[in-house]
Amino acid sequence: MNNKNTSSQIETILVDVRKAYRLLYTYQRRVMDIIQFIGDLTSRRYQGGWSKFSNSSPKDGKGGVDLSFWAWDYLNMYCYEFHFADLVIGQNSVGLSVWLVSDSGFYDSEIGDQPNIESFSSVENSATKLLFVIGKNTWHTKFEDFKMNLKKQSPDYVRKNDEGILLAKSFNLSLFSNGDETRLRLQEIVSFCHLNGITEMTILN
Repeated sequence: MNNKNTSSQIETILVDVRKAYRLLYTYQRRVMDIIQFIGDLTSRRYQGGWSKFSNSSPKDGKGGVDLSFWAWDYLNMYCYEFHFADLVIGQNSVGLSVWLVSDSGFYDSEIGDQPNIESFSSVENSATKLLFVIGKNTWHTKFEDFKMNLKKQSPDYVRKNDEGILLAKSFNLSLFSNGDETRLRLQEIVSFCHLNGITEMTILN
C-alpha cells in the first residue's frame, strides 16, 4: 500500500467519498423506482436481476477469506439486468429485461480493461442508459450478443429465426425524467415490438 497523501489530503478525499455514496444511493433509488414503474405499466412482476459486468457482491461472510475481489463486485449496478416475469398469451411467451448501463465508458473504449478505470472512455464521452431486451418464444444466452448495445451510440438489435424474435433498444436514462417521459419511452418500445412482430407487448393506458 503506497500512498503519499497527507492526512489532510485524505480527509478532503473522504469528504468526496461520503458525497459520492449519498449520490449513488439517490441515483440507485431513482433507477429502482423507474424499474418499478416500468413493471407497473407493463403489468409485469419483477423477478430478480443479475450483475452483467462483475460478480455478485460477497455477503453474509461468504465468498472467500481474503480481499482479492474486484471493487466492482461491490458496485454491481455499474451494469445490471432487471428481469420481469414472462407474459404468456396463448402459445406465445414474451420476456422482458431492462439493463441499467450506469457508465458506457468501458464498452466505448477500444482498450477497455475492467480493473483499470483509466482505460475507460472519459465520463464526458460516455453515457448512462437503459437497454430494453424483449424476447418472444426465445431469450438471449450470450452476453456478447448485446455488447454493441452497451455503447454510448448503439443500434437497435433485431434477431428473428425459427425459435422466435429477440429485440433490444436503448435510451439515455435522462429521457426517463418523470412518469410522462417514461410512458413515452415505453410507447416507443411497444411500437418497436409491433413493427418487428411482437404484437403482444403493450402498456396500460
